[in-house]
Amino acid sequence: MSKPTWMASHLGTQHTADPLEQLLELGRWLSEPARRLAWRTARKQRQADAIDAERAYNDAQRPSLQTPAAQITDLHEHLHLAQGRAGLLALVEELAERTRLRVTTTVLHPDQQHDLDPQALRLRATRINTGIRQLLTDLAADFAYPDEVHRTAEAALRPLTSRLRAVEATGEPDELSSWAEAIEFAGAVIQTAPTRA
Repeated sequence: MSKPTWMASHLGTQHTADPLEQLLELGRWLSEPARRLAWRTARKQRQADAIDAERAYNDAQRPSLQTPAAQITDLHEHLHLAQGRAGLLALVEELAERTRLRVTTTVLHPDQQHDLDPQALRLRATRINTGIRQLLTDLAADFAYPDEVHRTAEAALRPLTSRLRAVEATGEPDELSSWAEAIEFAGAVIQTAPTRA
């Protein structure tokens, strides 16, 4: 059974030309320690901001402070926005994790691919590689209404964050096409959301 490039490189083996090379490249990109650390650090910071916003909202509701209702409403809105921003970066990590799993599962099924058109596989793999990178970038944008975008993104990304789909991947053209289309649909949805200037 063949191994993905990012696995094979640790074993000192050399990877030959493969129509799914773009998927292997995506796997390497997603697995880079510095990138994963950057995602985690950014997500933790946004989660800390959300915790601070929740504390401020809870404190404002103490009867002894007699905080004006309008201020409490603003703090409540700020809390939802902060939670949305944190949730979007959590989705970045979740999508990256599921994609790594699905890439690994796909390239570990060479028996499913040897009779298929290499060019067709290559084109689909390229769409997936390009689409995932763009989608991860888009999810980390500074949205005007991150709480709304988070709810929308969760729905749009559901086919891409399924553990079951990830481990049942085969790499056949129809499946790769469906994968690419799901990525492109989710990207189109996210890109319609307004960002802050």
